[in-house]
Amino acid sequence: MAPNDNTTDQTVTLSKAMATGVSLTISRVVKNNKFVARSLKPVIAFGTLFLLIGVSCHFFLINAQESKKQAVYDAGVLSSNTMAEKINAALLEKDVLTLNVAVGELEKKNQTVFAAVLDHTGKIIVHSDPDEMGKPYTPPETKKQIGVEEAVAISRMTAGGKNILCFSKDLFYSKVMIGKIIFGIDAADLDRAVAGCRRLIIIIWGACVFLFLVAAVITDNYLKKKRQREREALEKVRQVGPYKLMKKIAQGGMAELYLAEYEREDGFKRTVAVKKILPHLVENKDFVDMFIREARLAALLQHPNIVQIYDLLKLHNANFMAMEYVSGRNLAEVLSHEKKGLGVGMATFIIQKISLGLYYSHTRVNDDTGAPLNIVHRDVSPQNMLISFKGEVKISDFGISKAQSEPSLTQAGVIKGKLSYLAPEQALGKEAGHQSDLYALGIIFYEVLSGKRLYKFENELDALSNLPKIVIEPISTIRTDIPNQLNDIVMKCLEKDVNLRYRSGKEIYDDLASLRKRLNITFDETDLSDFMAKRFK
Repeated sequence: MAPNDNTTDQTVTLSKAMATGVSLTISRVVKNNKFVARSLKPVIAFGTLFLLIGVSCHFFLINAQESKKQAVYDAGVLSSNTMAEKINAALLEKDVLTLNVAVGELEKKNQTVFAAVLDHTGKIIVHSDPDEMGKPYTPPETKKQIGVEEAVAISRMTAGGKNILCFSKDLFYSKVMIGKIIFGIDAADLDRAVAGCRRLIIIIWGACVFLFLVAAVITDNYLKKKRQREREALEKVRQVGPYKLMKKIAQGGMAELYLAEYEREDGFKRTVAVKKILPHLVENKDFVDMFIREARLAALLQHPNIVQIYDLLKLHNANFMAMEYVSGRNLAEVLSHEKKGLGVGMATFIIQKISLGLYYSHTRVNDDTGAPLNIVHRDVSPQNMLISFKGEVKISDFGISKAQSEPSLTQAGVIKGKLSYLAPEQALGKEAGHQSDLYALGIIFYEVLSGKRLYKFENELDALSNLPKIVIEPISTIRTDIPNQLNDIVMKCLEKDVNLRYRSGKEIYDDLASLRKRLNITFDETDLSDFMAKRFK
């Protein structure tokens, strides 16, 4: 890779993170909005219903409006053509009497504002207003052409303060123009009908919007009360399926953990932990999806170094996860309590167990097809490594893990996992793989031995900017009692180049096993159990 390739990748990643930040924030606000979460489906249904009603009425009225216009146009065109047939010969002979009779019939039948017959020069021969006869016909400046139907020109004009719909037809004899007939009718009735249709369209759309809002508010109030009843019932829950909740043992920002007892009719008992989504997050689809996904994925993993998932249940519109109860502390609590690095024996034992659990999850295959599941934990951190009072070491929380068998919850520009345990390739915008988990394990190993945090980033931008450039000093410079072989193992976990990093958790386990054998380290579950008992019980 060229020296500036990392810089380019990093720049692209930073750009993506910044570009998607605003849209993701808006999306998150919308999705986490209580009204949207609670009433999205009925609101969409009501919106679709009233939109269909509005569109149907809109087009019905538009069609009615156009039909009304067309009926008026058709009547005018028919009258024009009928009159043309009657006066063709009279116009040729300039029979004024016959032309006057025809104009009179036209006025009576169509209630015209005016009617006129012109000769081929445009001079008025006959007009409904006798004073106009003999004058040249001058159309008003306000005349506006509408169209032509059956050789009849239709237009609108304003005369004497009135809106007039005008019809005119050129008359021919042996293909020679001999004159023209022209008449106008009052457009007020047509304009009132058209305006009435437009007002009705506005009223209907207003009514649709009003009824939609009323329906949405009523439905939301109903669902709000329903959710409130469910939350109240959820807070009082003491029995979830076969699991009896004994006491709350932990609570985070998204879920709470209960000590529970499972008892069968034959007397078989088991103590378990039941994780329950906090009531106010029951409507948060993203978290619910992640919760269900964690249970489904972790249920595939049956290993002594991974917390077992027993059951997934739903009650009062909330999800519960029954899981193995690990009586003890997480590794972050252990390190916080000690405030210094752990002994080489204890540290290597813990990392060995975690590496075995990761190796198992990384190499897990589909039981039916034999295809690799390609599970990547993506949140390997001390908070998710549990140490029991029995000396067990277990990996927990597969909520944001990635697997071939599960739909990804990752969005472009979103970093999954804790920033302080991010691998360099993730900061460069590359997809997290098994070796990303091993890099995070290397950070844990470093912190377990040094007793202090390796990385501290203020925010995502800080992590993406600095992580690829940070040079990690060898752990042996902090702990001088650490053998060179152990230093090499830790630093190989932390290689920025994935080609130089460990390829599997099994390789880490084997190298640590070789080191422990050479140094005659015998620290095991019993020693870890004694340590936990002395420190925490």
